[in-house]
Amino acid sequence: MPDFEIESILQKTIGLKVTSIGKATLDRSVQRRMKALSINDKKAYVEKLDSSVLELKELIEEVIIPETWFFRDQEPFKAITQFLVAQWLPKHKNNLFRVLSAPCSTGEEPYSVTMTLLGSGWPADKFSIHGVDISNRSIARARKGVYTEHSFRGTEHSCRGRFFKKDKKSFILNKNIREMVHFHTGNILNSTFMEELGLFDVIFFRNVLIYFDELARQQAITTLYKILADDGILFVGHAEANLFNNSPFTPTPYSHAFAFRKKTKQGLRAKTEVERILPTKIPLKSRTPMVKKPPHFQKKSKNNQPDLKVVRQLADKGELQKATKICEAYLDQHGPSAQAYFLLGIIRDAVDDAIQAEKLFRKTLYLDPNHEEALFLLSLLVEQTGDVTEAKNLKQRIARLKDNTVPHS
Repeated sequence: MPDFEIESILQKTIGLKVTSIGKATLDRSVQRRMKALSINDKKAYVEKLDSSVLELKELIEEVIIPETWFFRDQEPFKAITQFLVAQWLPKHKNNLFRVLSAPCSTGEEPYSVTMTLLGSGWPADKFSIHGVDISNRSIARARKGVYTEHSFRGTEHSCRGRFFKKDKKSFILNKNIREMVHFHTGNILNSTFMEELGLFDVIFFRNVLIYFDELARQQAITTLYKILADDGILFVGHAEANLFNNSPFTPTPYSHAFAFRKKTKQGLRAKTEVERILPTKIPLKSRTPMVKKPPHFQKKSKNNQPDLKVVRQLADKGELQKATKICEAYLDQHGPSAQAYFLLGIIRDAVDDAIQAEKLFRKTLYLDPNHEEALFLLSLLVEQTGDVTEAKNLKQRIARLKDNTVPHS
């Protein structure tokens, strides 16, 4: 079947677990590429995909949706300066502090690290920042350093006056900041990923593993272990922390930063075991999916399974803490879920936490672009922030959805 073959190609190439983005999202991406190539038959498109590295790259560009902003989730940026001063500096007074952002998307994250270090008073010639992404388009945009209001969601805007120049509706990052970040294209599933650059003291690898299948997750964790300095620190997304159970990493005490270090001797043994299971020299296409028992935290009885159906009832009763716990438990057990993110967004909106509510509604729409309630509530939130243009665009999307549901005579 063509759909299965397309999913398989993306799984082997970029480790994509299609259920993490939704089959409908993938199908829209495929249809756009077929239209661009004037191909009407999916079997013919699969043949094109199999024979053209360029077309595979184009489809990956369509599937990957950059979703980031400056200083996204503040805690890691606070933690990096604490780590630099308190732990790294005493051991490396004459060394260069090396940071990797992967994937770096359109550059907001590595530039945020740069601004954080400069803001803390760290000399520009004492650190080196690298950003890597599989998307050539994202890297091109990152190098230009031109952003809209959308890239400053939930951000304390003092950095805009210091590091950006306003140009109509755009914000242009100062040239000296752009030149401090070195950008590369790369795929973490390649065995030689970034190894020519040596070890990094800090790696940002956030909100990636949730989109990988199990095989790709383990391979990525092995690679991260290989390129992180022995006393370095790794930042991951909040939904990914439990994926590091039984890995060669151990949590750090940085509160809410979701940071990990390499384990000591026990970690080295764990690393060896991971590499034994996942030999990095075998080409990706020759690998077959590895059947593994579910982690211990997934072994729950049916009676203990979190039920999203009761969340709204609890929220209506004002039992927001219980409702939140159910949503979070559901995400822990089942991975990314549009409905769970949407319900959490409603809860955060109910307590006037507009920033978190907006983030959650955007996550909902990333997984389900046609979620009408999320579109509506997000349009209200962005309108309150003064972003009239985006609010209008969101309302137009709602109108198009309604038009498509009206039966035609």
